[in-house]
Amino acid sequence: MLYTSIDQPVAKRVIERFEQQTGVRVELVTDTEATKSVGLAERLRAERDRPRAHVWWGNEPFHTINLAAEGLLIAYESPSAADVPAQFKDPEHRWVGNGLRARVIAVHESVGLTIARLEDLLGPELRGRVAMARPTAGTTGGHVAALYVLWGEEKADQFFRDLRGNGIRLLGGNGPVAEEVGRGTMLAGLTDNDDIHAARRGGGQLRMVLPNQEDIGTLMVPTTVALVDGAENSEAAMKLVDYLLSAEVEQELLSADFVAWSIRDSSGEYVPMRVDYTEVARTLPTAVRRATAILEGRDQR
Repeated sequence: MLYTSIDQPVAKRVIERFEQQTGVRVELVTDTEATKSVGLAERLRAERDRPRAHVWWGNEPFHTINLAAEGLLIAYESPSAADVPAQFKDPEHRWVGNGLRARVIAVHESVGLTIARLEDLLGPELRGRVAMARPTAGTTGGHVAALYVLWGEEKADQFFRDLRGNGIRLLGGNGPVAEEVGRGTMLAGLTDNDDIHAARRGGGQLRMVLPNQEDIGTLMVPTTVALVDGAENSEAAMKLVDYLLSAEVEQELLSADFVAWSIRDSSGEYVPMRVDYTEVARTLPTAVRRATAILEGRDQR
C-alpha cells in the first residue's frame, strides 16, 4: 500500500506504469486537496502500532522529516538515490527527494504592477484581492515555517499581520488559490507551480513569479519517498521505492508539470531559499499555529 500526497491523476499514471513493468499490484491511498500531506501524516501516526502503508510518497519534505524523526520511517539506501544531491537526502537514509516544485506567486494577467517579492503582496492596490491556503493545508505550512526560520518570529509575525491587514483571503488549498487568480476574482496568491499549470490548462489567465530571487530566494519543495517502519517491507516495497526515486519517474513528473525542475540538475534558473529543511520541519507545528491565529484574527498582540 502506498500513501501519497502527489496529485491523484499524476500518481495513478506513475503507479500504473510500475505495475505494468513489474507485475506488482499497488493499492494507492491519496488525500483531499485541503489536507494533503497533513492528513496522510496523521493517518500514519494513528496507525503506528499496526501500520497499513508500506511506502510513503510525500509532495513535500517537512512532514516526511518529522515522520522520520518520530520513528515512523525506516532506513533504506536505494540505488536510485545515488545521483540525488546530499541536501535532498536524509543522512540516515530514511527518505530521499525526487523532482523539485516551488512556492510561487500566482499573478493575474491583468495586473500591471511589478510583483517580485512576498512583500509586494502588501501593496494597497492589492487590498482584498490576495489569496493563500490556510497554513494547515499542504505545502503552505512548510512555506510559513520556512519564513519563521529565515526571518525570525518578530518579522514573520509582522508579515502575516500585514497580510491580514491588507485583506488576505484564506482558501482551502493551493489549487483553489490558483483557480481564483486565474479567474481574476483574486489578483495574486501564494501557491505551488503545479497548481498554476493546472489553472492554465483550465483556461485561467495567470502567470507565475518565483519570489524574492534578488534576496532570500524561493522555497524549493522536493517530493519525498520512504519505507514505512513496522509494515511488511518486502522486496516489492523496496522495488517501489527504487522506482519512485528513479530518473524515469522524475521525468514523468516533469512532463506532467507537477514538478518543474530536476533534483539532479543544479543548473535551474532559480535562486533557492537558503534554509535548513530539518529546522523548518521542527518549526512547522508552532509556526503553523502562530501564523494561522494571526491570519484568522485570533492573535490580538
